[in-house]
Amino acid sequence: MLVNIVRRLRADGDGGSALVSVLVIMLVLSIGALSLAAIVTNTSGVVVDSRSTAQSRAAADAGLADVVAGLKRGDLSCPASGVTLSDSDITVDGSGSPAYDYAVTCGAGFATITSYSEVDGARTGVQAVYSYSEAPEGVGDMVFFGTGNVTFTHEVDTAATGRLLNIVVPQASFTCQNHIPANITARGDISANGGCTIDGAATSAAGVLDMCCGTDTIKGNVTTGGTGTSTVRGTLGGSLHTNGRITFGWEGKSVAGSVTANGNVSLGNVRIQGTLTMPTASTLNTQSGVVSGGVVRTATVAGPVAPTLPSWFEYKFAAADWPGFTIVTLAASGSGPGTCGYFNSSPGTGWTSLASYASPTIIDARNCGTFSSNNGSNPNIAIKTNIVLLAKGFDLTTLQVRGATGLSAKPKLWVMTEDPTPGDSKPTCGSGYGALKINGTVIATSVKAIAYSPCKIDVAGGAGGIDDQWNGTFYGGGWNYGGGLTFTADPIGVPGMGIDESTGGGAAGLGTLISQRDVAWEDVG
Repeated sequence: MLVNIVRRLRADGDGGSALVSVLVIMLVLSIGALSLAAIVTNTSGVVVDSRSTAQSRAAADAGLADVVAGLKRGDLSCPASGVTLSDSDITVDGSGSPAYDYAVTCGAGFATITSYSEVDGARTGVQAVYSYSEAPEGVGDMVFFGTGNVTFTHEVDTAATGRLLNIVVPQASFTCQNHIPANITARGDISANGGCTIDGAATSAAGVLDMCCGTDTIKGNVTTGGTGTSTVRGTLGGSLHTNGRITFGWEGKSVAGSVTANGNVSLGNVRIQGTLTMPTASTLNTQSGVVSGGVVRTATVAGPVAPTLPSWFEYKFAAADWPGFTIVTLAASGSGPGTCGYFNSSPGTGWTSLASYASPTIIDARNCGTFSSNNGSNPNIAIKTNIVLLAKGFDLTTLQVRGATGLSAKPKLWVMTEDPTPGDSKPTCGSGYGALKINGTVIATSVKAIAYSPCKIDVAGGAGGIDDQWNGTFYGGGWNYGGGLTFTADPIGVPGMGIDESTGGGAAGLGTLISQRDVAWEDVG
């Protein structure tokens, strides 16, 4: 076009002015082109910045929601006051998606949860504050004292409605051989012995983690306070913090979070999605392993904060603890109503008579030795009111208890052996006392029951071809297992234990949202 203009101007004899005109036109067109390019570039930059900001915001919000949900489910646990629970580089939706970091602090009745995300330089921080209740001492859905290892085989089925169970072993180790939808807290080692899946966190106060096989999975965070070597051949869905060495296996498994070790680390062919933190003086044997978040070396590495393990909750029977209950004390001799024989001997009429009680009643069977339904009568009872069974030992063979129809609330059942020496902070299974035996015993979900005994809770299982079922709480001086059991958590305690039956076993947990706001971005990693 410019050539044609020049030719016309030359034909008219205006060659000098033609050049000037062409230059002016070229200048105008160049400025226009540059302006358009700048507009396009700036618009593209704005679009990129807006997309990065939106992705950063979405990732931080998703992280906050995920951490809050984990705390409410029990997958994550509120740290002790003055301690921060944190993790970094957690992807929102798998590899390649935006990631977030989080930090949790708890204390003075509040839990503060903060989530951060950075996408292409766009940074977002969001924080929420919730009310927070501490767990009463000794509370759990299944609590087993004693120094014998507690093992859940494939025959032990456990469940809790809308949450994870809390299983506490204050003096011993725990072994998993099944799917357990729970948080596990133990003093000793936590072992996954093939076919184990723990849906929540696993915490050892003084032991190590031993995952024997590639079929094992722990979905929550794992912390171990022992200085020995932890062996990890399975999959970890959270982070791992040990106070000792770690040996990973060659099963091609992964750690979704970060790893902190206070000793040597051998990676095998594990993939750690987060960081690996270990002492400068310790040896890292990389082998075929991958640490996506990088290796962090520091002069010293602090061990995990030890959990507060409960002391034994001692209960010695006192009538004043049971206002509104009528006490029926059984005589040691005889076979009629009001005697031990009325229950212990065939036809076991005393057991079926429990269905006739219309107001809260305590059956005081401490004169009976072992209080037994193992007399061939196979009692099947529908109770209408709250019942306390108090004895020095129990044999609940083929006893079945359910709630009567038409009740406004579940009746409660306390199966209790009192601790004869309160004040020594340990379970005392004294002379003349015995185990609480469950064998072909069914406590239906229409009843809420606690088995409390300073002696062992002995699950035999299978009597009469009946698998054991228990709806409620176990709290025992030990655990002896030898048969099929289905346990459903339904919180109930003995007087003074402090269980809030409306909040899941009295477990610590988040309450209501108090505030939520944007905060300045920080580097958690």
